[in-house]
Amino acid sequence: MSAVKPNKVLANATAVIDLLSREGALSPAEIATATGIARSSVYRLVDALVSIRLVEPAAAAAGSRVRLHRRWLRLADAAALGLTEWSGAQGVLEEVAHDTGLTAYLTVPDGDMATCVAWARGSGIDLLELRPGRSLPLNAGAAGRCFLAFNGPLADRVFEHGDWPVFTDRTLADTASLRIDAETNRARGYVLSDEDVTVGVGALGVPLMRDGQLVGCLSVGGLAEAIRGEQESLARRVARAADRLLG
Repeated sequence: MSAVKPNKVLANATAVIDLLSREGALSPAEIATATGIARSSVYRLVDALVSIRLVEPAAAAAGSRVRLHRRWLRLADAAALGLTEWSGAQGVLEEVAHDTGLTAYLTVPDGDMATCVAWARGSGIDLLELRPGRSLPLNAGAAGRCFLAFNGPLADRVFEHGDWPVFTDRTLADTASLRIDAETNRARGYVLSDEDVTVGVGALGVPLMRDGQLVGCLSVGGLAEAIRGEQESLARRVARAADRLLG
């Protein structure tokens, strides 16, 4: 299929849906502020999205706020079933979670984001930002920085804009630092996320390569101190699991 540039209405609709997926219920005014779309356009766009059951009014107590329609639950299930290349992933993720006690993630590149498509809950904390259906920017977290390290064309493209969100005082938010980080991670073969998304939380990820092309990241997340102290051992165990995942 040829690449088609979306028109402005579709681009704005995508921005609104992505925002609601990250932030939950919002008012049209809040959507306009967050997206930069004119408020009058947001009202018309929200009405259109409600009419096709992609968003819906939130609870009455929430005033004029809207949220993603429950229809997305069915759409998400259908999308997950369509990921046939990862059909055996859940078993591997559960093995990793049982082996390490950490939450295991399968994450794939999604434009300029890293999107989690499957996980297996570990026995530790439940303060992790990433979970199925959620995304993080490429400058923060093990998966996104893994994609910058092991996908040169993607890195070259996203490094051009240089506008990076900051989550903690350890988030890498300038292109020069991210380039150095990518070189370091590529040399050692894995990525350590050390409180750069959530204070006290860390992750470690290894690339998933098929025929020399990066197709995803297998990572584990939990308390930063535990991951930091065991990173070499964890890297070997996650790498072995990655080999099983790729078959």
